[in-house]
Amino acid sequence: MKIKTLFKINFCAGLILTVVLYLCHLYGNHIERTQEPIVDYIYNGFKEKSNYKSSNKIFITYKSKQYTLHTGDRILDKIKSGDFPKLYYSSETDYLFFEGDYLPVGYAKAALLFTIIFTIIGTLIWRKELNNDIRTM
Repeated sequence: MKIKTLFKINFCAGLILTVVLYLCHLYGNHIERTQEPIVDYIYNGFKEKSNYKSSNKIFITYKSKQYTLHTGDRILDKIKSGDFPKLYYSSETDYLFFEGDYLPVGYAKAALLFTIIFTIIGTLIWRKELNNDIRTM
């Protein structure tokens, strides 16, 4: 396989990943627009992150099932102050999430940015060898 073929495949795969992530973001927005926030849940407390690599965990019981929601500091600070964010439930995926937290659009933007930067930098680095085989990289 040629080097330029590898970059084309990586670029197409990155675009597909970006589209899938963006569609997941739109699905979460659709749920928030079409459904009412759930109110019949039980808040069972939280566990703060133990280091910078982990996330905060919030424990919720909804329809007699225990859910663990992983979230950042922004939502945990709201919960600590007593202002509980709206919760939504996706019955198709059996997923409970806070408002705006189904899949943030930043993931799709990051995938697109990485795809473009990787392709441009790779093409610039190997611009004289794009017609060579991958084994010569």
